[in-house]
Amino acid sequence: MSKLALFGGTPVFNPAARPLEDRWPESSPEDMAAVERVFASGEFLGIHHPEIEALEKELAEYFGVDYVLAMGSGTASLHAAVAAAGVKPGDEVIVPALTFLASASAILHHVCIPVFADIDPITFNIDPKSVESKITNRTRAIMAVDLHGLPADYEALRKVADKHNLVIIEDAAHAMGATYKGKKAGALADVAGTSLMPVKQLATCGEGGIFFTDRPDFYNRASMVRSFGEVIQKDKPRAYNAFTLGWNYRINPIMAAYLRSQVKRLDHYTELFTSNGNYLSEGLRKLPGLIPPFIPEGSTHVYHMYRMTFDPAAAGLDISAGRFARAVEDAMAAEKLPLRLYQNAPIPGQAMFRTKEGFGDGVPWSLPGTNEINYDIEDYPVTLQVLETTRCLGKNGSAGPFYFRNRETMDLYLEAFNKIWDNLDELASYAQQMAYEVPWTILAPSTRGNWVVVTPTKQEED
Repeated sequence: MSKLALFGGTPVFNPAARPLEDRWPESSPEDMAAVERVFASGEFLGIHHPEIEALEKELAEYFGVDYVLAMGSGTASLHAAVAAAGVKPGDEVIVPALTFLASASAILHHVCIPVFADIDPITFNIDPKSVESKITNRTRAIMAVDLHGLPADYEALRKVADKHNLVIIEDAAHAMGATYKGKKAGALADVAGTSLMPVKQLATCGEGGIFFTDRPDFYNRASMVRSFGEVIQKDKPRAYNAFTLGWNYRINPIMAAYLRSQVKRLDHYTELFTSNGNYLSEGLRKLPGLIPPFIPEGSTHVYHMYRMTFDPAAAGLDISAGRFARAVEDAMAAEKLPLRLYQNAPIPGQAMFRTKEGFGDGVPWSLPGTNEINYDIEDYPVTLQVLETTRCLGKNGSAGPFYFRNRETMDLYLEAFNKIWDNLDELASYAQQMAYEVPWTILAPSTRGNWVVVTPTKQEED
């Protein structure tokens, strides 16, 4: 039995031997030729640029939707989706308590109010039962997030939405390449948005996003939101006449050209991520008390993040699950194969929601006719439990594409986990004695709502 590196043994992985992470996205000669094609044209602007129009047509065909808009970022695509759904200032949109802030801030960007629902403890996606319990007279939409690369339960959400006449918005930022009942992520709701930034499964050479819908009225609203509220028709003089409030959410043709080349390899990458993620899960299932991601029948998972659950009782240990998860995280770090938290608190625990520091003067929460909304992390017990008892593979700032292209990396993680499980008694003793705080301690009352003041250096001032 090998001694754990945490206690002086030799780490499983030697970072000097090879990098654990590979560069992503991969840039092929075809990708570079696509970018050079734009430079050669000398044209770098315009929503009707040939590269952007071709990208939108190709994406619509690939994802099986009627309308696509290439956007400047994933957050922009989600804001456009909220606007397209027809929600108005002071309306409520339900969103999961476990996600990235952009899911909720896109709602705020349209002067609407995020209302958080708890998550399912097995899939980690938004819980349709919790959604229904949050519906009020001001609810207009549900934003489902395909968290970690697994599509949400759209069949159950559709029943709730139809019962209450609500629009379903899909945040597919983690799930490009995943499927639900034979349909691709991005095409699973009334309207959707996704991110293309360079840690995503489908990535471009910078920030970018995609807006998806089958509804022409949604497309028309989002199109105006994308470009200053105008209706800009191809081959016609621009009228410079705004019909609504719009933004500058346009994508650069260079990124569009790069993405056109990348999307041709998405099926290949999806198969690679899926097979390696499933391979890792097969190995981890053999270890009692380590629970790999669950994949419901009819869905596929692309492992943008790989969240595993730790159950010390199933491993024969009499310690708390939170302590056990933290101890395993420490042990894996010592083996040079990191695990990470993804979010350390429910999103409604962030200071902006606790202080309702939106647009100032409490807007949108203070708008006339709005409901009293209070954000308390204790209202999301499943989210808290998941944050304490689970960890994601990898280090902060990294995601699935960096790890799941390489079967050797999967074998290294399996070797390290098996090594830890061979030393569980010693690790349990460590867990009992270590200092321990729940991950959301960062939200302690002494720090809630405080501003961090940064004094710029002379160079920064310049």
